[in-house]
Amino acid sequence: MKTHHWTPKRRSRALGLIQGERHKLREITEITNIPIGSLGNLKKRNTPLNKVRTGRPKKFSDRHKRQIVLHITRNHKSRRLSVTSIIKDLQLDASPSTLKRTLKDLGYNHRIARRRPFLKKLDRKRRLQFAKRHAHFTVEDWKAFIWTDEMSVKVGMERSTQDWVWRRTNEEFHPDCIDYKKRPTGTGMMFWGAFRWGKMGPGVFFELEDGKKVNSTVYRDQILTGPLQEFWEESFGDMQEPIVMEDNAPVHKKVCIPVRQELGMRCHQHPPNSPDLNPIENIWAHMKYRISKEYGHITSVKAMKQVVISIWNEFEDHRWDHLVESMPHRIQAVIRAKGGSTAF
Repeated sequence: MKTHHWTPKRRSRALGLIQGERHKLREITEITNIPIGSLGNLKKRNTPLNKVRTGRPKKFSDRHKRQIVLHITRNHKSRRLSVTSIIKDLQLDASPSTLKRTLKDLGYNHRIARRRPFLKKLDRKRRLQFAKRHAHFTVEDWKAFIWTDEMSVKVGMERSTQDWVWRRTNEEFHPDCIDYKKRPTGTGMMFWGAFRWGKMGPGVFFELEDGKKVNSTVYRDQILTGPLQEFWEESFGDMQEPIVMEDNAPVHKKVCIPVRQELGMRCHQHPPNSPDLNPIENIWAHMKYRISKEYGHITSVKAMKQVVISIWNEFEDHRWDHLVESMPHRIQAVIRAKGGSTAF
C-alpha cells in the first residue's frame, strides 16, 4: 500500500487548524488536501514531525562499503575473491547474498573476465605506433590485405575455464579485470590459413616429424612458396597489389625474407601480442569453439585434421568480410586505449 508524506509546512498548518478548534476535520481536509485519517493521526500525535520509521537497520555503513570496494579493487588477485573470502578477510557480519546485493548496489557485478594477451609497456607502445601509422586507412585500403596466421590444434580440445571478476560496467578492459591468455604448453598440430575480403584462401596443416616444430625453413618450404604464393598471385586478378599481413613470429623471418624479396611480395607485420589487429584470429576463435563443443570426443589425429579442414572449407568467400570492414574501428580502439587491450 502506497503512503504519502506531506511537507512539514502543510502538516504544521493542518495541526494549527486542528488546535485552533475553529474548523472541522472535513473542512481542514478541503483546505490542506490531507485526508481525514491522516489528520486524525496528526491530532493524536500532536506534532508535525514524521513518525520515526522502524525496520531492519542497514547491514553495512558507508565506512564498511568503502572498505569493501578498496579491498576488492586492490589488484588483479583481489578482483577474483569469492564473497566468502571477502567476508572472512574483512570480518563482516553478513551473509554472502547480502554482500552480493551490496556490491551490486555499489556498481560492482560478478562478470566473466575478457581473455586478452598480457601487454608489456613495449607492446603497448608498438601497438599505438602501428595504429597511428594506419589511422588514415579506409575499408578499401584494408581490402587489399591478405590475412594469414597459424593455429595450434590438439586432440581432445576442451573449452577453457571461465575467470570471474568483480568490476564496474566501464572496467571491462581494466588491467586487473582481464584474463591474460597464455599460450598452451606442449605440442599440437599446426594449421595455417589465409583469407582476404571477398575470398577465402587455402587452409593446410604443417607436415612435421615427431618432436619437430615449425621454423622459418619449414614455413618457407610448406607455406610461403606453396599455398601462400599461389593465393597471393591469384589475388592480382582482383586488386592492383595484394599485401600479406603476418605477425612478428620468427618463423616468418630469416630464410623467408630473401624469398619474399625475390618474389616481390609486399608484406606488413602487425605488433606482437595483437590478435585484435589480425581479423583471422576471430576465425580461429570460432573454429576452436566449434571443435571443443562439437568434436571434443575425437581421439584420432587423422580424424581431427579432417574436422579442421572440413570446418575451414565450409566458409563461404564473403563469410568473414565484416572482420576486414571492422579494421578502421579496431585501429581507433587501439588509439583510444593508448595501445592497451580492446574489445576486438
